[in-house]
Amino acid sequence: MRPAARAESIPVALWGIALIALAPFPVAALLFAYGSAEWASSSLTLLIAWSAITLAFLGGVRWGLETREPSPRIARQAFSFLCAVAAVVVLLARGRAPDSWILGGFLTAFLIQWLFDHQTPDTPSRYPILSTAVTGSACVSLALALEKAMNG
Repeated sequence: MRPAARAESIPVALWGIALIALAPFPVAALLFAYGSAEWASSSLTLLIAWSAITLAFLGGVRWGLETREPSPRIARQAFSFLCAVAAVVVLLARGRAPDSWILGGFLTAFLIQWLFDHQTPDTPSRYPILSTAVTGSACVSLALALEKAMNG
């Protein structure tokens, strides 16, 4: 186990990268919920695909954080792997399950990943803040699309 990390500030460039990487969430959700009917299908596809990519990325980041430890925690590595697998499974459910279930599945997976991230010891001090930004952007966007899919 490494010593406790001091509080790290998040560089402006990293926030810029995060904002660019998170932009597809609200753009796709807003187009799906309020855009014209011709944009609905492709914007929902973008939201679902971007959710799978981002969730798999978060699992990969967690896996990487675990592997840097002198004694990697196998259970935590397995969870990170399952996060990526869950993303692909939910993505492949498109067309086989209602869109509302897929959106709800991604929303649930993001929240579980976020809870896991905030319960894990030995993470860099800036990781929970960035994890919350990613999860917040994804979940608000998924919730907007879920409401549209259920009541649209």
